[in-house]
Amino acid sequence: MKVHVSLKVASLERSKAFYSKLFGQETSKAREDYANFRLDEPPIHLALMEGEPACCSGLSHLGFELSDHGALDDWRSRLEKAGVGFVPEDEAACCYARADKLWIGDPDGYRWEIWVRTGEHDAMGRAPVLEEIVRAENSACCEQTACC
Repeated sequence: MKVHVSLKVASLERSKAFYSKLFGQETSKAREDYANFRLDEPPIHLALMEGEPACCSGLSHLGFELSDHGALDDWRSRLEKAGVGFVPEDEAACCYARADKLWIGDPDGYRWEIWVRTGEHDAMGRAPVLEEIVRAENSACCEQTACC
């Protein structure tokens, strides 16, 4: 089973280049107005369609929960080698859980969270790093309040 996510993007070429770096592979299918990545790891079918980015639809962010810190370290190394910027957040308390995270923003303002759950937390918490990214980017997307 794969999760299917379809994103509208302002520039298909720019987004194809970004996600190729993020995932470490080229598109599975590419047309003039459409591209997709059909990945086994992580198990996702990500479709990209040129159009007005839909950041204001209520979407907070997307992400992948990893099984262990070794996998998180692998992502960190691959992102560094590919030149994909990220913001690390260690010991984050969010959504009644604790986690170590990497936050990544794509060219259209969609935010991706790559994380390893490290335990439980008694409070909902917030995602201050994500909120910081939202404020700092001042992207074309509308203002968002970030949760985790």
